[in-house]
Amino acid sequence: MAGKIPSELRAKTDESWAALTRPLQGMEPHLERSDAPGEWTTRQVLCHLLFEPGWQPADFLRQFSEHALPRREIVPGLAEVTPERKAMTLTQLTDALDAQRRAIFAYVDTLSDAELQGRKARIPLFKQIQGSEEVPIAVYVGALFGYHWNDHAGQLAKIRKAVGLPDAT
Repeated sequence: MAGKIPSELRAKTDESWAALTRPLQGMEPHLERSDAPGEWTTRQVLCHLLFEPGWQPADFLRQFSEHALPRREIVPGLAEVTPERKAMTLTQLTDALDAQRRAIFAYVDTLSDAELQGRKARIPLFKQIQGSEEVPIAVYVGALFGYHWNDHAGQLAKIRKAVGLPDAT
């Protein structure tokens, strides 16, 4: 059975997943639309959330350590819309995001609360956010879903409004 931290992370992630997917209802015909000139399209937002092609966040989490901390540079603002992703439907894009989410929790659920707090990685971007680049798994997963996904859910809601769809329920 999962400990307190995985349960809390899962609950927050479920909320973020709902917030992210709710504004996507009925957006299939609007994948290439943005809310304003120069802003990301729905497809670009989803590709950004998928990270670079081939990268698996769960594999990265497996590298977190108590001693030899792996390092990962995160460059904000990248949306890798590859030819493969350009051809993906909304369902395929959201299924790919959900697969990443499920893979992360398949791993997180195997860890104790102490491991989730003790295993870390060096992520320089987090120094700006939390004052330290040493990031425990629990903090990384919380930021990935709780902050990052929720932030982009708001962006998707703005696109939804811009294309003339009613607020998602």
